[in-house]
Amino acid sequence: MITLNDFDSNVPFLAQLNEAGAEPVTIVNTFLAPEGRVQDVIEIWRQDSEIMKAKPGFISAQLHRGTADSRVLTNVAVWESTKALQEAFVSPDFQAVLPTYPDGSVAYPHLVRPVAVPGICLGAPWDSAAVGVQDADESAVPAIEFFELTPELPVANQLASTESDFTLLDVLVAPVGKVEQAIAAYQQTGAFMKQQPGFIEAQLFRGISGSRVLINLAVWESGKALFDAVSDPGFAAVTAAYPVGSRCTRHALRRVAVPGMCVA
Repeated sequence: MITLNDFDSNVPFLAQLNEAGAEPVTIVNTFLAPEGRVQDVIEIWRQDSEIMKAKPGFISAQLHRGTADSRVLTNVAVWESTKALQEAFVSPDFQAVLPTYPDGSVAYPHLVRPVAVPGICLGAPWDSAAVGVQDADESAVPAIEFFELTPELPVANQLASTESDFTLLDVLVAPVGKVEQAIAAYQQTGAFMKQQPGFIEAQLFRGISGSRVLINLAVWESGKALFDAVSDPGFAAVTAAYPVGSRCTRHALRRVAVPGMCVA
């Protein structure tokens, strides 16, 4: 059986599913597989994704797995609307698959849409005029606290063993009322990272329904490239622009090939 948890308990996934409107939506669903059961989770994900693929409104899905034999899996799937996803999610055939996940499986699904960050990525606009831009200060203390998805496999260890291109998953939860400030800080951080050797691209997503969650998916040439970038004093300076109390969970991912669903 799988347990559904929320990165933002104030805006749970099941409440997000009730959002009205016909805009496309992306679900970013991060799984923690029980030790030794990653392949089992991938197989069941294939089964439930085949069901979803046949539902009206499904557009695409891509599964990722954490590097260095991580037990983290992240699905990024696009739907024509929240209503289409909701109807697929509550369908009896999809619900019948959920109990077959290995006991101890945990998922953190969240509904998001891309954000337009000038010079970094495209998406919906945000209210940048409401936020004062704070200049980088290399003596500043970062206001963002980082957490590990898998304490037994810290991100630093992942980066040390990741020698080719990968995707960095950042799940940031901003303090209440500070999402716009967090996006402004992301713009500064993104501008800094874009100048670092090994950076390829990044896309920011914002949780729907008033969520405080921001998700960054950034592609880098290697773990060493990212490690060098975050070790630079300039990185601490730009992350100091985040609102105090921001929390970020990060993990290094690679695409997984799943027959009939997605490619590596």
